[in-house]
Amino acid sequence: MILDTPGASERRQTPRYDVKLSVDLVLANGTILSVTTRNISSSGLQINCDSWVTDEIEPRGIQNHAISHIRFKAITELPVGDNTKKLYANCRIMSVQRMSQDEYRLNLAFIDFENGTESILDEFLAQYKQKKTVINAYYA
Repeated sequence: MILDTPGASERRQTPRYDVKLSVDLVLANGTILSVTTRNISSSGLQINCDSWVTDEIEPRGIQNHAISHIRFKAITELPVGDNTKKLYANCRIMSVQRMSQDEYRLNLAFIDFENGTESILDEFLAQYKQKKTVINAYYA
């Protein structure tokens, strides 16, 4: 469920939408890790994960070693209209934040999309942009 869009002071080039989605990360060695998004935009997503997942991504320590070279595929189902459609995006890690002993947030940037699924992301985001505009107009 989308909760909010960023305010006017948001520094991002594209708005982020708070949404919880289940995502499978497919590492270069074929390992599949299940995580949950915290937010999504047209340029990337932020995920929550535990230390087990971060150890699988970078066994030497995700905060102690370079991470910008790490690439993987993110696969999720996006609710679009009355259907769900699969998004296949190749990503890289932009940054990592350690929230607690066993909780991390990873900021991922989309590199490219497979099978033309970028249009699915656009459809998904457009339905919430439109919804937010209607809500703002109602309260104006």
